[in-house]
Amino acid sequence: MPLLQPARYKGAHGGRGSGKSHFFAELLIARCLSKKTRAVCIREVQNTIKESVRQLLIDKISKLRVAHRFEVLDAEIRGPHGSLIIFKGMQSYNAESIKSLEGYDIAWVEEAQTLSAVSLRMLRPTIRAPGSELWFSWNPRHDSDPVDVFLRQNAPASANVIQVNWSDNPWFPIELRDEMEHDRATDPEMAVHVWDGAYEIITEGSYFALLMAKAENEGRLGDFPYDPALPVLTAWDIGVDDYTAIWFMQQNGNQVRAIEYFEASGEGAAEIVRQALPELLPDPAQAVAQMEYMKRAATYRYGKHHLPHDVKVREWGAGAKTRLQTLQELGVKPIHIGVAMDPADRINASRKLIPITSFDRAGCALGIKRLRGYRRRLNKTMQVYSGPLHDDNSHGSDAFGEFAVNCPIVFREPPKPKPKPDIWAPTRNSSDDWKVA
Repeated sequence: MPLLQPARYKGAHGGRGSGKSHFFAELLIARCLSKKTRAVCIREVQNTIKESVRQLLIDKISKLRVAHRFEVLDAEIRGPHGSLIIFKGMQSYNAESIKSLEGYDIAWVEEAQTLSAVSLRMLRPTIRAPGSELWFSWNPRHDSDPVDVFLRQNAPASANVIQVNWSDNPWFPIELRDEMEHDRATDPEMAVHVWDGAYEIITEGSYFALLMAKAENEGRLGDFPYDPALPVLTAWDIGVDDYTAIWFMQQNGNQVRAIEYFEASGEGAAEIVRQALPELLPDPAQAVAQMEYMKRAATYRYGKHHLPHDVKVREWGAGAKTRLQTLQELGVKPIHIGVAMDPADRINASRKLIPITSFDRAGCALGIKRLRGYRRRLNKTMQVYSGPLHDDNSHGSDAFGEFAVNCPIVFREPPKPKPKPDIWAPTRNSSDDWKVA
């Protein structure tokens, strides 16, 4: 219903079987039937007309029993009132040739997750006729894709954007339901992306992607805010020339909540504490203002702060003080210092912690992304994986691992089943003859 209202931008994102393409196809045919409409159906790359939505539109014309009102040609569809539908790949346009679309009323971008930033910048001002609209349908791939940045992160006021999935489609066929159930059973990580419209997760070489997909399926990525009855525990990874990452956790028995994630690059100790832990600032008014900036609903009551072993030896900026001394002077107390360990120990501890952790999606959005993207380093020559890849995702994942290693939870291995006695096993009797027990 929201997409039936006039809007400069209309977007429908979600998984397979939701009916996004069918909706826009029928909407376009209906508009051509009601008034003169010039529309261009776009993909980023379209090598042949078969790669377009042309056949889907032909099927809709037949379904609606209006074939006598349309003329279907090889490269275009002509309709009543002088309507025209054409099919184009954006990569075939440049700054000069894109002007040929200036008089069009509708631009429908199918598979919009592949649309490049350059194509989006060219297309938006080109479709400029009075009352013109740009439609986007896509299955999200990455949160950095231009269409997601534009319509989901910085959507203009003139945009109607909805999420739609198979569960919103009353005509979802049994054949697709069988496919979906098979995917959920065999590859739940992939199924969350394909059927539920979640962002694609890097699986090859990933340490935690499957565990985070399971957390999503189990509803442990959602609304899990700060509980004032429990202290907030922090876990840090301090970067030398890059990111400092901090997780804010709460623990209730053997259940853990991740309520917030913070990272900063190139900041000093005082600035990091001022931004991430405003409750520790000496000026209460400044702390309140900073908490509003961080969108915290309440003042945190802190427990332990878990820091890596190198906090004792590395300087933070100029001077002879260690980072430990600097943080203590800023009010970060009590501090628990972890021991030096192999990265594999943190990774294994994190693999045990994630299944009992709930993540606040709003407060930990970037941290969730870091855990999903943390992966092994690939030797391209040998085509083998080695240790963890040091990139934007490693500091946030190491900070989570710092908490996993030091949190007061005893991870018990499941008891091994006792072997059943083999009733056919031969035993010795007193006469040294073999017999069946």
